[in-house]
Amino acid sequence: MKHSEIDYVASTEHSYKKPLEAYQRLADASSGLKTEIIPGVEAVSSEGVDIIFLYRSEDQLKQGLKQVQTFRWSVRDVARIAEDTESIVIVPHPFHIGKSSAGTILSGRAYQRLLEMCDYIEIHNGSALTADKRLSGSKVRNLFKNTQAKLDKTLNLPIEDRGEGLGWAVSSDAHYPGEQYVVGVTDLFPEDGDDTFDFLKKRIRFDSYPVLDLSDSKMRNNTKLLRSLQGVIKEGLIKKYLKTLGRTKSVVAICAYYGLLPNS
Repeated sequence: MKHSEIDYVASTEHSYKKPLEAYQRLADASSGLKTEIIPGVEAVSSEGVDIIFLYRSEDQLKQGLKQVQTFRWSVRDVARIAEDTESIVIVPHPFHIGKSSAGTILSGRAYQRLLEMCDYIEIHNGSALTADKRLSGSKVRNLFKNTQAKLDKTLNLPIEDRGEGLGWAVSSDAHYPGEQYVVGVTDLFPEDGDDTFDFLKKRIRFDSYPVLDLSDSKMRNNTKLLRSLQGVIKEGLIKKYLKTLGRTKSVVAICAYYGLLPNS
């Protein structure tokens, strides 16, 4: 953050990890820098869809986390949750190669309904950069046409998939230091009396802006690709485990209620 001189960073750790602690750590790390940290969380709905919620303050983040516990809310609840928690809602990576993308999981109609309840749609997600660069130089690229199509949409979401009246978010989706390759930029400025949150509520349409070297030699680094893929697989396994655990607890609770469990 010190070298890139980024003005704002949204802290959006996954809800099944430690989003509050992640925000606090980033806020401490940026103390004395020009970078302002925006509290938020990337929550997972009961359908398995990732949705980002941003908050005005740490206290609102604490309250908001109670309403977006992993797998305990539905995408149909987004408008209510946003109103109750006064949050800004973003649909991230809607067509990513991962299994938590709204455009992949939901039907076309349900996807459009979700967009109508949100403030922003993510038009660029940097997590696809390494895989895209590696695949673009591969001799077997033609064998992965579906994957390439998803990567293309993740790096530059087509206009027809952006909904109407939404702001455009640009995300590095950085999971490690030094991975903020591309960030969002705008020529607009907050009006007098507006804070950062007020400004973002206006649904700004950000453009992509590279802040780090995107040369093929660096982006095709196998270590970075493996680390990126490891992160996707690890997060998928954690989500699957938590969902299975939740179902098991529900079954046990139902059996206990009806007296179907064996006596100890």
